[in-house]
Amino acid sequence: MVYWSMMSYRIHFNTSKTLILKHSEFITHLERVFSFDEAKLILAKLRVQHPEATHITYAFRNEKEERTGDDGEVPGTAGKTELKVLKEQDLTDILAVVIRYYGGTNLGINGLVRAYMDSVIETLKTTEKVELIPMNELLVRIPIAKLDTIRKFHKDSLRETVFEEDGFHVVLKMVSEDPAQMSILSNQTLGMAILISQQTVLEERPVH
Repeated sequence: MVYWSMMSYRIHFNTSKTLILKHSEFITHLERVFSFDEAKLILAKLRVQHPEATHITYAFRNEKEERTGDDGEVPGTAGKTELKVLKEQDLTDILAVVIRYYGGTNLGINGLVRAYMDSVIETLKTTEKVELIPMNELLVRIPIAKLDTIRKFHKDSLRETVFEEDGFHVVLKMVSEDPAQMSILSNQTLGMAILISQQTVLEERPVH
């Protein structure tokens, strides 16, 4: 099992690229996915779109598992090679699919490894990475009279505001890297902030 705390990035958007190596065509798709069930749907769609492909290989990685498939290619040259690139780039929640149309020239073991590696590396250059930052997510109930104060001091942390039917309270969804966030909110609301729930979430930030 792998853990998200060991992986720091996602791709920012899906992308694809084609490489021609010794007459073989390597079509690579990189997709943001969050489960292997999602990945299987994409693989099924690509198999329909490429019925004449020689091999449709893949590597999948998220916070819980890693999967690879060689689809008849020389074992160890395709899926595991693609996964190695994803791991070296600290990427999670991603499916890499490399579709090969054989061009009549054998590449050899080393040539195949290089071809599948380069296919993923070159395709990664056509997207961007976002960094995953662990954040504390709080659901907090406060008097509506304190809402302007909280908005003033926590505009970057506030994600959602839900007004309650009583007309006197709101529930705020807030995220922060500060473990003392709840204590700060309590002080700013004169002790009237009530913590409903708290969890750790991952937020995406652009990599500059």
